[in-house]
Amino acid sequence: MNTLSTLAPTYFKRPGSAPTVMIVGAGPIGLSLAIMLKKWGVGFRIIEKNAGPSTATKAMAIHSRTLEIFRDLGIADQAVRDGFTINQFSVQSNAKRVLNYNFSYLDATYPLLLSLPQPQTEKLLLERLNELGAQVEWNTELVDLQNQPDAVNMTLRHADGHEETLTTRWVAACDGARSNIRKRLDMTFEGSSYDRFFMLADADIEWSGSKDEGAFFLGAQDGYVAVAPISAQSRYRLFIEMPYNLPPEGERPSLSLENFQRLCEGRGQKMTLSNISSTTIASFQHRRVQTMQQGSVFLVGDSAHIGSPIGGQWMNLGVSEAYNLAWKMAYVDQGLAEPTLLDSYNDERYPVALEVENTAHRLTGLITVRQRALVWLRDNVLPLLSNRKKVQRKLPSMISGHQYHYAKSDYIQESLTKKQRKNWYRKGQKPEFQSAAPRAGQLAPDVELWQLQGLPAKRLIDLFHGTFTLLVFTGADQFSPLLPGYYTLAQTVEKDYPGIKAYCVIDALSSAGLPAWHSTLLDPDWRLHKRYHASEGTLMLIRPDGYIAFQGADAMTLVAYLNLRSGLLKGATRTTPSEVDAVELQL
Repeated sequence: MNTLSTLAPTYFKRPGSAPTVMIVGAGPIGLSLAIMLKKWGVGFRIIEKNAGPSTATKAMAIHSRTLEIFRDLGIADQAVRDGFTINQFSVQSNAKRVLNYNFSYLDATYPLLLSLPQPQTEKLLLERLNELGAQVEWNTELVDLQNQPDAVNMTLRHADGHEETLTTRWVAACDGARSNIRKRLDMTFEGSSYDRFFMLADADIEWSGSKDEGAFFLGAQDGYVAVAPISAQSRYRLFIEMPYNLPPEGERPSLSLENFQRLCEGRGQKMTLSNISSTTIASFQHRRVQTMQQGSVFLVGDSAHIGSPIGGQWMNLGVSEAYNLAWKMAYVDQGLAEPTLLDSYNDERYPVALEVENTAHRLTGLITVRQRALVWLRDNVLPLLSNRKKVQRKLPSMISGHQYHYAKSDYIQESLTKKQRKNWYRKGQKPEFQSAAPRAGQLAPDVELWQLQGLPAKRLIDLFHGTFTLLVFTGADQFSPLLPGYYTLAQTVEKDYPGIKAYCVIDALSSAGLPAWHSTLLDPDWRLHKRYHASEGTLMLIRPDGYIAFQGADAMTLVAYLNLRSGLLKGATRTTPSEVDAVELQL
């Protein structure tokens, strides 16, 4: 990325000109998208009809994949410090553990589930956005919108009643489940309400479980009770499901400490509640749009879909959608990619949203099943299956966000055979792999890179931020006659496609005698080759959002992919601001 993007103010436009993107909604999703666009150097404004950030606890689960995105945004470390680490989450029926999600098994940069109430998450995001020189326009509401083929005309109303008209290239609807934009575009929001309601509270709870553990409790009473840790001081989010339709006002159960305590009885686990707060009663729905893009408007987060809160998926899903959208907007805006690349936002993210909804449905069905035979199977057979080591390692990735993929995207190409992915030899020895071979369309595995003694630790994931990354696995040391060819390939790709950064992965202890350090990744213990199951000549192209766009075994196949399927423009010139404009805007 160009260094000016970290110096410029809110957007790279002269005062009075329109931004490229209008972000409507300043919750966690809109704020995340704003930070991403700011880092990419894309002009934007972000408006919010409310007077300030949310004060309600709302979403509190931040999954491992979201922390990886927050790492790119520059807030992951602070989020982990401010939040509370949940190491496992179990399903318990009559005091018997039938299913267990152990997040320490995740093969990821952050092997954990983080508990962080939404106001604290928004505070971190706001501080980061302000640090980068951008501000939210509070008390500003979108009151009219005309969606044109290549632009969006809109009217904004400010706190003093003044109305402003403007045009932007794109609009990102991050305005939640009651999305004003979705309604103005007359988009359907199909689905229905669950035939149950939920009672929520924050409370101090004493029970026999570990303080870093959350749990669903099933038992003789109808419905279930769930607890999720908020802090090390035995503070929990309490979630009670009632398998009935929400009663009308005046007939609803009391949200008193005594009533919550009574509903926790008969679950096979003794829980003592105190210091209750933030009580809520609500019904939940599962609804979705038919498409997440209409013309120049993109729906992100709850404006596009809502569902069961089981699994804590929905805020995390929206952040991943923003991450998918931001780099595509940037590459198109900067002239590095074809405008049609933005069509892949809906093509890639809509199936993931459906999968998240189905996962929530399956978890809900597992927990709320009532037929005696199915309950017996759940409580007696499921523990036998889930206790297998392979299953235990798979379970946390089912909700952490790492298993979602884009393998069917038109912009993804897998050109390795099964044999090429899984079978290779080094010095006649076939290695034993603990992790599966990565596939095109999946997230690229993170690895701590080999460093010379005394240098700070460095992770592979950090190379992906801000650019496409080509990894050329040479399977060779620094004396190999094949190296010049590999470096020529890397330099050619970089020259033809300025949105790609290429690295040759070399079996060497130092960069002495090799081309510039930034073009080389030292791999003397073959940790990168092994983790990627990469033999000599394997090529991996990884997108800015960390997904593998291409896997292949020869340069010609890569060149064909770049020319025909990548969406990237060969010979493009990055359209960035001049130094004069950047300096003028800072003064």
